[in-house]
Amino acid sequence: PTVFEFGTDEQKARVLPKMAAAEQTWCQGWSEPNAGSDLAALGTRAVRDGDDFIINGQKMWTSLIAYADFVWLACRTDPNAKKHKGISMFIVPTTAEGFSWTPVHTMAGPDTSATYYQDVCVPASAMVGPENGGWPLMTNQLNHERVALTSAAGLQVALREVIEWAQNTKAADGGRVIDREWVQINLARIHAKVEYLKLMNWEIAWGASSGTDNAHTPARWDASACKVYGTELSTEAYRLLMEVLGPVAYLRQDSRGAALRGRLERMHRSALILTFGGGTNEVQRDIIAMTALQQPPAKR
Repeated sequence: PTVFEFGTDEQKARVLPKMAAAEQTWCQGWSEPNAGSDLAALGTRAVRDGDDFIINGQKMWTSLIAYADFVWLACRTDPNAKKHKGISMFIVPTTAEGFSWTPVHTMAGPDTSATYYQDVCVPASAMVGPENGGWPLMTNQLNHERVALTSAAGLQVALREVIEWAQNTKAADGGRVIDREWVQINLARIHAKVEYLKLMNWEIAWGASSGTDNAHTPARWDASACKVYGTELSTEAYRLLMEVLGPVAYLRQDSRGAALRGRLERMHRSALILTFGGGTNEVQRDIIAMTALQQPPAKR
């Protein structure tokens, strides 16, 4: 969406059709060892050299790098400007000379990575948006990302599978698992909250598609509120669903006796990451307070 909004006609014609056809994969190079929640403190440099830019630096938590064709990279192009003003965005091919990466293993299972840029040369045409004007592109992208992280679809599938499992599984007393009161309460609680998340998703999608929100982009507070509610619901919902399954819920998918192919165990671990991916939920609460409630920024 950000390339669609800020890219040149040439950039959009070159990349958007392939992205829409799933013929091209991108990853995001933003966070750094010393710039995570304070993203504007990033230090990866892009220095103009004639019609090119030379990039040097390191990024952290770059997911999907093993499959990516391009990195959506944030670089500092003016080290003397205020930190929010000297950033530019680039499309960097992962085949570029001087680019490398190493895997970072996490408890969630899928690896993320650290990426390195050593004299990586890209043409000036790889820059999206104005030079030193990358911060609005980053916030635009983050708003879309925060909403995308909180789709209700995964929770709906998990809830349906657990209900079917509970209907067809006997408890120790011979009765069905679904007939236990506490099981019904857990499932009802999740159902109600997932339905509310769906309404949040639809409201934001409507606002963006109708142009009610600025430039077809979710409002910052809406995106942040959806992100906080949706990601914290995910961790709660998967925990409650695992309680219904009992001990077999903790077996991984390649383990004998794993329930529902080990899906809940994997999703529960993955859901924890979503509470800080795309901006920690603590920062999201600050954004909601500042933009929706007109409160002063939190002291740090």
